[in-house]
Amino acid sequence: MANRVTDADVKQIIALNVLTDTTVFIDTAHLLVDEYLSTKGISEALLTQIEKYLSAHLVALHNDERQLTEQELGDATDTYTGTFGKGLDSTQYGQTVKMLDPTGIFAGISDAKYVSLDVITIDNE
Repeated sequence: MANRVTDADVKQIIALNVLTDTTVFIDTAHLLVDEYLSTKGISEALLTQIEKYLSAHLVALHNDERQLTEQELGDATDTYTGTFGKGLDSTQYGQTVKMLDPTGIFAGISDAKYVSLDVITIDNE
């Protein structure tokens, strides 16, 4: 299935340099939305909105597109938008994805706890 959103759609909700190509972020968002939500009975209209905001979230994570609200030259101070957490909570767009997702799947992915296992090998020789 083709992406639900376009570069122009994403640029309607996030202020970007007009030359910034959001296609790679849209492709990733599309894959995630299809994998996690396409079989959950959610309308195409809502899936499109989730894909658009997830694309904007991924773009906003890129170093060149962080949400700068204040910048000073003397003693170099940069201030970025809001107080954010990890995962989808790290941008206003990711927070919107969590709000739009009626299944809570994206909230669960964002809040997932990770486990690591170490394998101990015993040499009996």
